[in-house]
Amino acid sequence: MTAAPPINLDKLRNAVQKFGAMSFTTSQLATDYEEGEGPANTQESLGFNALLHRHAALLGIEAQPSSAGGDTVWQAARH
Repeated sequence: MTAAPPINLDKLRNAVQKFGAMSFTTSQLATDYEEGEGPANTQESLGFNALLHRHAALLGIEAQPSSAGGDTVWQAARH
């Protein structure tokens, strides 16, 4: 098993900023961050989701409530 490369927070912040005021899902952001590759499996996707939750304040984003379940929806934090 190989370790995943470390996440570049500047690259992650740039990916978040591309969405501006539009909402986006964890999968959309992961695909943008990975330059079209996206997470290869569910485990990687869950790891990316946990990363976004952990750094949400730094990235200026908030998880949006959803009753549908599935992929987390994010949006720029409102101040």
